[in-house]
This record gives sequence, structure tokens and C-alpha cells, in this order.
Amino acid sequence: MPIDLTSFLQHTPEGEKTSVFIHVDEETIETYDALLIAQTRYRKLFITLEPKRRYLVHTQVVDAEEIEIDFLQDYEEVEALLEDAGLDGIHDGEQGILYHNLLFLLMNP
Repeated sequence: MPIDLTSFLQHTPEGEKTSVFIHVDEETIETYDALLIAQTRYRKLFITLEPKRRYLVHTQVVDAEEIEIDFLQDYEEVEALLEDAGLDGIHDGEQGILYHNLLFLLMNP
């Protein structure tokens, strides 16, 4: 049985929710809600809640204050980050976190 998205988001911690702003052109900005589904020491993986879900990676550059934000086009990158976050346990020396949001998304395509 699907879970109502509005109810789910009311109980999701603020640190696991974000808004993605995409500049379509100079005048148009689209906004999408996204959920944190996996995290390692330097990277966070979000998935947008739009009907065509997209993966967004948020990377803290080592020894810098910069943050890189990119949409992932290659699902192998998504799988690698999920493995690093703990889908297959500790991987490549990274210990990460998989969030309950992943289960919600799997149950509510």
C-alpha cells in the first residue's frame, strides 16, 4: 500500500529534505523537492520527487569549502555511491548511511 507523500514528508527530518533549483533559462527557475537517500563522509545522494526521478550528488571537496552539485546521468555512479554508503557494508574505506527515504521511494514508484 503506497504511503501518502505529504504525510511522509511531515515526519521526515529537515536535514533529509531539500529543494533543488534548476535554471532552465535566464528567466525560468524550476524547483523540485528531493530526499536524502545515502551519505558518505564527503558525498550526499539525493533523489528528486518529481514523476521522473533524478539523482543529485552533493560533494564536499576535500580541503576546500567548495561544494559541487551535479545530476548523475550514469546509474553506475548511483550504485557506487549506494555501495559506499553501506548498501554492501563498508566499501572502499567509506562508511556511510542509507536513509529510510530509500525504502519509501522503493515502495512508492
